[in-house]
Amino acid sequence: MLDEAVYIYDDGGRAAEVSRLQAFFMGLGADFKAINVAEDEAARQLVANWTDDAPAAFPIVRIGEKIRAVFFNASPDTLAPAYAPGVGVALTGQPVTVYSANWCPDCRHLESYLDAAGASYEKVDIERVAGAPERIMQWSGGRRVVPTVKIGAAALLFNPGPQALGRLLGCA
Repeated sequence: MLDEAVYIYDDGGRAAEVSRLQAFFMGLGADFKAINVAEDEAARQLVANWTDDAPAAFPIVRIGEKIRAVFFNASPDTLAPAYAPGVGVALTGQPVTVYSANWCPDCRHLESYLDAAGASYEKVDIERVAGAPERIMQWSGGRRVVPTVKIGAAALLFNPGPQALGRLLGCA
C-alpha cells in the first residue's frame, strides 16, 4: 500500500493514460487526485518548476503532499518497480544525477548503495556547485532536501529509499 498522497497532472489530452494510472493507484490502495493543468493555474505553475523550461511530459505523477517524487510520462510500468516491487520496467539507460552534500548521512548511505550495486551516476555536491541548492528548492516545492535524484527526463526523487531507487534503476 502506498501511504502518500498521489497527484496525477495532465494537460487534458491523455485520458487513457490517466485512467491506467488511476487504476494502478487504486490497486495500491492509494488516495489520488487527477488535475488538469489547463484548468488549474497553480498546478500549471508547479509543473513549470519541474520541467526546466522544457515542454512538460504528461501525464506527470507527484507522490506526497511534501513532494517525495515526480515522474514524467508516467505509466504503471515505470512506477511499478518502486511501488509494486517485482513488476514493471526499470528506468534503465537514463542518466542519473545525485544531488548531495558531504555532511548528509542519507546521501552517503544512498551513494554507498548505488556504488555497491554498480549503478552509474553523477554526483553534484550542492555545497560546491553554484545554483544546485536553488534548483533542488525549485523542484521540491521550496525544500532544500538531499539526496535529490534526477533520473534523466523521467523522474525527480527527494530523499528516496535506496532499495526503491535501486528497483527503479534496475539494479536491486
